[in-house]
Amino acid sequence: MYRHTIFCAVAVILSGVLAEKAPSFSKDCFNITGVISFNVTYKMADDKLNSYVVKLSDKAAVTDYNCTQTAVSATIKEGSSSLVVQFGINPNKSKHEAIDPEHWGVTQMTYNYLVDAADANPKGMRQATAVGSFFVTPINHTYSCRSQSLNLENVTMGSGNETVHLADEFVLFEETGLLISVGPNQTTDSDYDYHYCKADQKVKDIVPIAVGVALAALVVIVLIAYLIGRRRTVAAGGYERV
Repeated sequence: MYRHTIFCAVAVILSGVLAEKAPSFSKDCFNITGVISFNVTYKMADDKLNSYVVKLSDKAAVTDYNCTQTAVSATIKEGSSSLVVQFGINPNKSKHEAIDPEHWGVTQMTYNYLVDAADANPKGMRQATAVGSFFVTPINHTYSCRSQSLNLENVTMGSGNETVHLADEFVLFEETGLLISVGPNQTTDSDYDYHYCKADQKVKDIVPIAVGVALAALVVIVLIAYLIGRRRTVAAGGYERV
C-alpha cells in the first residue's frame, strides 16, 4: 500500500512538472517561447548578499515592440518588472555591431525590477544590463536551447545624475527550453530551421561517441571470447593427440 501511495504522489508531482506551460511572446517580427526566470542577487545591511528567483508567467505580456529590417526590440512586462530585449539583424556580408554576417542576435538585454525584501539595503527599483552578442543565429533560423544562463552584471538604481552603481549585485538570466525566431514579417515558427546552442550541440556529439565506444567494446569482447575459445580448442586437441 505504501508503494502505491508513493507511486501516486510521484505521478502527481511529475504530471505537475510536465504540465507546466512555457510562456510565449509573439509579434509579427519575433517569437520568444520558453521558461524564463531571474535569479536576483542583492546586498543586505551587513554587506552580505542574498538572492531570490522571479519567473515570468503567463501573466507577462509584450507592452512595447519595434520592428525594422535590421533591428528588433521587445519589452515584456509583468507587475513592476520588465525585460527589454534588443535584437540586431545583419543581412550583410561583413560583421556589424558584433553580429556575424547573415546572422541575427541579441545585442542588449535589460531587466528592470523592484527589490523590496525586508533585509535588502538599499531597497528600490534596479536595472541590470548585459551588452554584447548573445544567441547569435543564422538568418531564417530559430535559436533553440534546452537550458542556459546569462549574467546581467551592470546593476544600477536611480536615474539621471543620481544613478548609483551597485557593484556587487547582479541578475542571472536563466532559461529552459528557449526558442527565439526573429525576422521581418515572419509567419510561424515552423517556417524556420533550428540552430542549437553549444550546450545542446555537445549533447548531440555525445550520442555517436557513446555508440562508437559501445561498438568498439563489443568487438573487443567478441575477439577475446574467440581467442579464449580457440585456445581451449587447441588445448583439447593436443590432449587427444597424446
